[in-house]
Amino acid sequence: MTKSEWIKLWSVRSSWFALYVAAVGMIGIAVTYSLVIKPAEATPTDALQGAAFGQLAFGVLGVLVISTEYSTGLIRTTFATVPRRRAVIATKGGLLFAVLLVCAQLSAFAAFFTAQALLGHRGVHFSLADHDMLISVLGNGCYLTFIGMFGFCLGVLLQKTTAAVATFFGIVFVAMGVIPNLMPSTLKAEVTRLTFLKVGEAMSTPARTLPRGATDGLLSTGAAWGMCVLYLAIVAVVPLLVVTRRDTT
Repeated sequence: MTKSEWIKLWSVRSSWFALYVAAVGMIGIAVTYSLVIKPAEATPTDALQGAAFGQLAFGVLGVLVISTEYSTGLIRTTFATVPRRRAVIATKGGLLFAVLLVCAQLSAFAAFFTAQALLGHRGVHFSLADHDMLISVLGNGCYLTFIGMFGFCLGVLLQKTTAAVATFFGIVFVAMGVIPNLMPSTLKAEVTRLTFLKVGEAMSTPARTLPRGATDGLLSTGAAWGMCVLYLAIVAVVPLLVVTRRDTT
């Protein structure tokens, strides 16, 4: 079953295209940043800003990996061949997780090293050995992996590509910004810190430096990693719970 799911994953053009777009986008933004930023204002974590773009591609890829099977009816054949639906979804999710993790980390490190090389020619020098910089790059890749798995979860829940992609964008880029503003002022800051984008920002920038006593409205690095693991556990379990309770459409 693992081999067949692996073949199906790479036989879909959208898989290659999404990963290519994510990598090119992240590296391209790192190049642009390195060429336009003033040397005095450059910080190493800014090289990872391309994750804001990369998460679009990873999220859509997560949706397409499963939603295309539902839309083409192939999922019915798969479930007929392997009646253990949870095993099928777990295998798909596990393979997707591995691919996302490797590709996200490669893209994050490529973006970082690209910015490092270009800024080095402009007199700005930094490396992975700098304070928490390695954790920043690893966090960047892990956050993108979670976003891709969130897309996969929506694909299983909604089964329709258009609905799942629209819901992904609605939750990540709209609801996560609107909901905190609907909260009482005493809770707004805390809720904002728990949104996906803020968790990802905290994971990607532990190397940031702040004046003593200052706050940037983000969780601590450890708390952000903890929230990401919690979110990842939720999006991994939910598809396994619903796949046996719903008919394929």
